[in-house]
Amino acid sequence: IVIEYDESRQRAAIQLASDYLLRAVGAANRHLDGDLTRGAVFMGVIQANIRLLAPGPETDGLDPPCRRPVSGGALAAMLGIPAETVRRKVKTLIEEGYLVRVHGGLTVPAEVLMRPEISRLVRANYLNLRRLFRQLQKIGVDVGAPPLQPEAALEP
Repeated sequence: IVIEYDESRQRAAIQLASDYLLRAVGAANRHLDGDLTRGAVFMGVIQANIRLLAPGPETDGLDPPCRRPVSGGALAAMLGIPAETVRRKVKTLIEEGYLVRVHGGLTVPAEVLMRPEISRLVRANYLNLRRLFRQLQKIGVDVGAPPLQPEAALEP
């Protein structure tokens, strides 16, 4: 396989990815009262909880038995921030009802993911991700999937 190097396409793709990231971080930041680190810890727990789960008819990724807990130390390593910072943010997120401690670490309860404000955040990120893929396809970046078809109900 020969991959052509196109500097202008690469710069455009980096710009689009940066725009996506800033929109996602901004949305989480607004929801969590401007605390970027708390938002990163919360999103890190969600991501770690569903990482490496094998999808199947018996799981939907939300049922507690299907969730993989994550330790504070693993979160600190994943995020590249001090363990003490993670400990403080986790304590706050538990007090606010966003996280729970279970055997093996931390999880985000299914009922938290079903909250209207979290559902709106997930929906906004989904639309943001679709926007990124559409824009990458427009500039000719192979995203490993057929071109997205417009879905009028999903367009921002």
